[in-house]
Amino acid sequence: MLKGIIKVFDEHELEIMHQSVLEVLEKTGLKIHGNFLLKALAEAGCRVDFQKQQAWLKPEVVQNQIEKQRNRYKMVRSSLTYPFCRELPENDVANPDEFCVDYGFNVVWMYDYPSGIYRAPTAEDQINMIKLGEALEPVKYVNIPFVCSEFDAKIETIESARLLLLNTSKPGVVEVNNAVQVKYLAELAYLAAENNEEKISKDPPVITYVYCTTSPLKIDDRSCNVLEQSLKYGFPVCFASMPILGGTTPVTPAGSIVVAAAEILGGIAATSLLYPDLYYFGCSISGEMDMQTTNIRFSTPAAILTDAGLHQLFKYKYGLVLNVDPAYIEAKAPGIQASLLKAFRQIALGCTSSNSLPIGVLDNASAFSPVQAMIDLDFNSALYKFFQGIKVTKEMIDLDLIHRTGFGDKGAYLGSQQTLDFFKDILWHSDILDTTYRREKFYKAADMDNDILDKADKKFKSLLSNMKAFEAPGHYRKKIDKVIESARKELL
Repeated sequence: MLKGIIKVFDEHELEIMHQSVLEVLEKTGLKIHGNFLLKALAEAGCRVDFQKQQAWLKPEVVQNQIEKQRNRYKMVRSSLTYPFCRELPENDVANPDEFCVDYGFNVVWMYDYPSGIYRAPTAEDQINMIKLGEALEPVKYVNIPFVCSEFDAKIETIESARLLLLNTSKPGVVEVNNAVQVKYLAELAYLAAENNEEKISKDPPVITYVYCTTSPLKIDDRSCNVLEQSLKYGFPVCFASMPILGGTTPVTPAGSIVVAAAEILGGIAATSLLYPDLYYFGCSISGEMDMQTTNIRFSTPAAILTDAGLHQLFKYKYGLVLNVDPAYIEAKAPGIQASLLKAFRQIALGCTSSNSLPIGVLDNASAFSPVQAMIDLDFNSALYKFFQGIKVTKEMIDLDLIHRTGFGDKGAYLGSQQTLDFFKDILWHSDILDTTYRREKFYKAADMDNDILDKADKKFKSLLSNMKAFEAPGHYRKKIDKVIESARKELL
């Protein structure tokens, strides 16, 4: 495996960043719309204004709580997805323990190819894309693909969780939209985890445990309400920040890192006062404000450096995992721009923080395209092989083979046992790219690009049509239906 990490900060710079974060928490403070957190901070000796819902955190309180959590939780993932690396390495980037990809981002649009239409996903779309995730071996967890427009918003999350559990053997997470939904999703999580407390505490299925801060320096009502209900069930806690450089945070990466880190550390410090035995980590998805269009962009040097800097600040200064998510790109359709932006964002983060491998997301993670997912799958398999590096063993070198083959007059490497044994693992095969020699005098770029998209379209449709459908056991279905029926009665 490749070794090393490109450092964003030296020790002196890390200390400056750390002291700046503590000063922001002490002098500016946080807006926290949850009295249970404000009370915990007040009891710890922090100054709190309950009417304004504002707290000023003492540096010693923050540092004491962070020290108690140092190096306790080491799993690395992107934002909501599969923990692809079970142990955060000390001086390397976090690489997947095996080839696996992030799948399912709870997006609001389905991108149709070749029509190019963005449309609201149906329940059939939800089921089909869950089944596609089930069919893809590198997908270890199928997170819910869509916000499904056919369900009432009061219960959409729970109905989608039902579809997830009934259509895949590897359920991931569903995003919680409201605190009243938590108890039902928690029941489903325990059911899917077979009441395994270890799994529930570290990596629970079905329910998300990510609580979004609102830059600058706020934890809003929704996050606090969902957090308060979720804490009862022993799930891990992740505070996630989405700093927008020049918009919701300073235009500089250093300033944005300080604001985002203050939000995340403040949330962890306050919550861990009440629940010290839970596992805590962070997440960031940084963007920048495009001053020409006022759009938010994620695949830019400054945005990527902000995420990488946050990851390294938490890793080296606090002993905490902070996950970064490379899925967010500005491309609106599958093809050249999407692949270019994904490659830049993933490789840059793969050198500075972690190498998670998302597939299929478009338009700043508002849309999913199964065609782009197939292209991303191809690219990610190459990226995974590259980051695996060179394995040096006697078997890999095989001096006997080199001696026997000599100058090529005694044999050939093509037909050797070593080639037969290892070519699938080492060489990269693409189902989608044209890797043949040129045979014509004329090649039109648009035709070649369309050929890639057509191959990707055929590939995902073939996977769906040929897969063996997952069938949930009857007793399992009954338990799921019982939870769903209770939720419908209360919430509708």
